[in-house]
Amino acid sequence: MRLSAAMIENIRLRVTQEEKRRFAEIAKERGVTLSDLVRLSLTEATQRVAA
Repeated sequence: MRLSAAMIENIRLRVTQEEKRRFAEIAKERGVTLSDLVRLSLTEATQRVAA
């Protein structure tokens, strides 16, 4: 799920090293990048809230 250069914006998240390690593991298990995992997680969360 790569975005075009025009859409790229950086957002910083403060997480512990352990949280980052776990997020990276989950992303690897799902076959996505860490950025894609964050985007997918946010999309899923907003859909749950909207339901």
